[in-house]
Amino acid sequence: MAGNTVLRLTGFVLVAAAALAVAARAASSVASASLPCGQWPVAQPRGTAPTPLAAPTPSGLRPTAPVVVPVGTWSNCFRPAVVTIQAGETVQWQQADAGQYPIVLDSGTQLGTIRHALEVRFNRPGTYHFHLDQSRDVTGTIIVVGTTRAGPAFEISEFPPTRG
Repeated sequence: MAGNTVLRLTGFVLVAAAALAVAARAASSVASASLPCGQWPVAQPRGTAPTPLAAPTPSGLRPTAPVVVPVGTWSNCFRPAVVTIQAGETVQWQQADAGQYPIVLDSGTQLGTIRHALEVRFNRPGTYHFHLDQSRDVTGTIIVVGTTRAGPAFEISEFPPTRG
């Protein structure tokens, strides 16, 4: 009889643990569509600080890796909305909510769709105004300064890659 009681208690503990795990996951999840502009979804337990996207470069150190400037993308905004880069540097649009957003230059050039991230290296100086394909009200600007670099005006990479 004691063995039977132990089995029942073990079963009860397992069911209770599973129920708590489900409740904790539901409580910590955020509906992506309800995120305000500029608020990143947080995967850490509540009350902890999110990891920064990029650490500052120590003074006196010249970076040798390519420069990538992150831009958060929501269904209703870009953060930051205006970015200034050197020719040859890359802008990485990062998906911040559940949408998949095509990025289009105001000139009509399709840069690609953000599925997780979309990277575009800008090789020509100029001012590039862009918007979400489905909404010209969601806009941003890339200002490229410096000297023209060899190669195409744009080098585009989608993550994950588009299957074709």
